[in-house]
Amino acid sequence: MIRDLIIKIISCSILILTSSVSRATDLQKTPDFLSDPKAYLESVNHALKHLNYEGVFVVQHENKMLASKILHCANGQEITKINTLDGLPREIITSGDTVKSFFPAYHSIRLEQGQVRRLFPNLITEPIDDYLGNYTLSYLGDDRVATRSCHVIEFSPKDNLRYPHVFCIDNATNLVLRTSTLSMNNEPLITSFFTELKLDNNLVHSQLSPSYKDTKDWQVENVNLENTNNMHLGIAITQLPSGFKKISEFSRKSPHGKGNMVHQMYSDSLSSFSIFIEDSDPDAKTKQLIVSKILQNSLSFYSAEIDHHIVTVVGDLPINSVKDIVSSVSFSRSSNQ
Repeated sequence: MIRDLIIKIISCSILILTSSVSRATDLQKTPDFLSDPKAYLESVNHALKHLNYEGVFVVQHENKMLASKILHCANGQEITKINTLDGLPREIITSGDTVKSFFPAYHSIRLEQGQVRRLFPNLITEPIDDYLGNYTLSYLGDDRVATRSCHVIEFSPKDNLRYPHVFCIDNATNLVLRTSTLSMNNEPLITSFFTELKLDNNLVHSQLSPSYKDTKDWQVENVNLENTNNMHLGIAITQLPSGFKKISEFSRKSPHGKGNMVHQMYSDSLSSFSIFIEDSDPDAKTKQLIVSKILQNSLSFYSAEIDHHIVTVVGDLPINSVKDIVSSVSFSRSSNQ
């Protein structure tokens, strides 16, 4: 009887091991829906543009979490309205290439026109080839987010100059439900995810109108985000990672009240970084002030003085990439001209 019991235990162990190996092998297989990565990402982009929904999502970075309510209406014209639920109130309304941000605590409005960094969940946009040129897609299995089943898809970089990203994409609608940026050790750096989600075909544009009506006395800041290379021809980045393109550029007053600061934004469609450039100041504290005022809650940043300018790069990139970008900046003439 003991011999029979041992045989049964061994048989069960072999069966469990075989089953586990089989499941692991299945996870490594490319499912049918991912056999054409471009078509799949196009379907995700279509869902993000054309679905009407409302919900609550959370952005988690280190030990900080920020919840926001979101409404998205695609009836004829795509409009998104986001209201923060934690901390100081802020309302963001996006329509086309225009972003209007309301800061009621300061009685101010920021109006941005041009290409801006996309907000969760609108993270897969055209051209789709930009994603496939820099990342390889792989299926990691299925999960659940906000009670909905989703496919877990990893975007693995084809070089060591950017971070991997993991998306959880709704099985039924192809809507992005969760996204994480991972460190080089595969630890989450920043994660955004829905906690509540409701598809609502009855949403109308009037529900996405500004919540703040009496703003005639509010201060309005207009920012035109140019996407051309004509504004500051004297600035060059000789070690720009492959696939990154400048998506916007503008000048504004330096936060130190001395001259202007140039702000350029670059993206490979999934990762992004900003570069801030201003004339250096004899005051040795200038560099530290830039870091403390601009770089809060950033994933990676680096600041250095180059050719009488303070150059600062902030982005969701490995720190070595950020340092390389800063060190490769050169000037043929003053960036403030």
